[in-house]
Amino acid sequence: MKRILLCLALLPGAAHAAAWTVPKGRWQSFTGMIYSDASRAFDAHGDASWPETFRRILLTTDTEYGLTGRLTLFVRTETAYVHVRDAVTPSTTAYDNAVEAGARWRIARGILAAYDVLSLEVSGRKAGAFNFAYSADAHAGGEDAGLRLLYGRGFRLGKRDGFLDIEAGYRFLSPPRPDQTAIDLTTGLWLDRRWMVMAQSFNLVGSAATPPYRFFRMHKLELSAVYRIGRGWALQAGGFLSPTGINALEERGVQVSLWNDL
Repeated sequence: MKRILLCLALLPGAAHAAAWTVPKGRWQSFTGMIYSDASRAFDAHGDASWPETFRRILLTTDTEYGLTGRLTLFVRTETAYVHVRDAVTPSTTAYDNAVEAGARWRIARGILAAYDVLSLEVSGRKAGAFNFAYSADAHAGGEDAGLRLLYGRGFRLGKRDGFLDIEAGYRFLSPPRPDQTAIDLTTGLWLDRRWMVMAQSFNLVGSAATPPYRFFRMHKLELSAVYRIGRGWALQAGGFLSPTGINALEERGVQVSLWNDL
């Protein structure tokens, strides 16, 4: 049976402005690079026992514009360089691109706290095989569309400001790929006027699948630091790993991104 190539497409970082919308007439941009690799993959029982060689460099851009105070438009791009090899299939090296466009609408604010917000995000995406979470063919690109509900709120820990962002989404993928459900959690805490630390959890679960695709479950944990360079500019750097999964890579990696608020 042909071994299925497992490719990760989640952006393990604060690649967008979470539940909050951009003020009217303002721009935000995020430009990043992610390097990740894996030497094993989790099998159908969740054991990291399948030998797998995987390396990926992912270049990302995310540009957002506040059309109104409640409506933010965005465009996201990815360029991936991937090398993958296992004990069954030949070695594969590929370059893939993806582009996504959509909008985030602030539904309400002040729901459970004075400074919280609830938003809905809608997007459409076209991507190469290695920009999808799961691929059975290194040359099989496709499309997907997604809905995402986002909740964000600020908090105080002593004299320090922090935030919490909770997101749940569903993506409709072009056949034969299975649809996906995502649940992502992010929390950040400003240590002082220049430094913030963030902890994130990214979780993706596939729906019922037909061959050559299979059910999969991916989980990532990331810890990063953000340094405010100057007015409107910040630099994020961090690392991530996959502690568990089903039919997914035991992946680890590092990422760096430049944030700009115009």
